[in-house]
Amino acid sequence: MRQDIIHDPAKISWILNQCNILHLGLTNDHGAYVVPVHYGFTQQNDGSFVLYIHGTGDGEKAAALDSGKAIGFEVDHGHENLVYTPPSPTEFNPSFMSVIGNGLPERITDSQKKANALKAIIHHYVTKSPVAIIPDEVKDINVWQIKVSNITARVSSPTKSWQQALHLNQPLNRGKHYDENGGLLYDDFADQPVDNDSEDSDASTGASTTKD
Repeated sequence: MRQDIIHDPAKISWILNQCNILHLGLTNDHGAYVVPVHYGFTQQNDGSFVLYIHGTGDGEKAAALDSGKAIGFEVDHGHENLVYTPPSPTEFNPSFMSVIGNGLPERITDSQKKANALKAIIHHYVTKSPVAIIPDEVKDINVWQIKVSNITARVSSPTKSWQQALHLNQPLNRGKHYDENGGLLYDDFADQPVDNDSEDSDASTGASTTKD
């Protein structure tokens, strides 16, 4: 069994909060496919998770969600921190965190539960809801909950801030740190950091601080 798989619900919750797009693994008569969606989630008293999504009610996604079959899901974040350890050309690793799992989807029909689910989705992206969510006004919106059956997380090549937040024992990758455009941010083995006039990077690791 891999030693870097995370099962701790608190750590999984933190990673879910960092990510923005949920990828649903669905199937139909044509085969398996993946759909990206916005999402929200809640954590139950027993540590289990419920995910919330919304969308049109008459497409293939809706049909797959209403089929009663278990679905898979995945979220990820953090690829902007790229680390290269010369001289090997294969030692080029993006930092990332991810969560994968599966669960049973269920369409929400109760207006109050639907309003609560939509609030969870909105609050995943903004601290304060820009509008009031009134149950009677959202009764025609299509919303599903996914009761999670299995869920795990993984962090690869963690940045310093991730290590601190998740209390990880994984060592930091040392080498040349690049941004997503290939620009050199920092060389761990150089005497001085490279000044790229970026206000959105962590000078110690080259990691973006947009979400961390």
